Amino acid sequence: MAERKLVVDQLKLTYEGVFELDGLYRTIDAWLYEKGYDKYEKKNYEQVLPTGKDIEIELMPWKKTTDYFKNLLRIRIRMTGVKDKPIKKQGVDLTVQQGRIMMIFDAYLESDYEHRWDTKPMFFFLRTVFDKYIFKSYFAKAEKWLVNDLNQLHERVQRFLNVYRYEKHI
Repeated sequence: MAERKLVVDQLKLTYEGVFELDGLYRTIDAWLYEKGYDKYEKKNYEQVLPTGKDIEIELMPWKKTTDYFKNLLRIRIRMTGVKDKPIKKQGVDLTVQQGRIMMIFDAYLESDYEHRWDTKPMFFFLRTVFDKYIFKSYFAKAEKWLVNDLNQLHERVQRFLNVYRYEKHI
């Protein structure tokens, strides 16, 4: 069985105001493509209420960094009270959304994702010894890469959302 280690637990981002939902999704997709992650959308749920839309999205992108390590990210997006708002920007009519966004980012490092060391009990024991003592520096390096990736994604989304915060005509 592959070992999955939680490296970053619940890095949160909250935002309330005007945003572009399609732009937010495209921003996340573009970052995942740039970094070589394969996207897996685990959940996409939308409910229309009198107060606005409630949207829940859960993404589980992953990337094989080596033959032994795999990076897994979990991005949970919860939007409440989302309403369309027509605006005029530089003479062009646009429709943006207004509401509250809460995003939670988690990062996991998975080792032996192909289950090569699980075939026999002796191999399992050797894998555990190697992971704890010999490959310790490799684990630390892989964790640094994963934390760096997650922080870059968090900053990119934060920069995207801050674009709309300082628009004076909205």
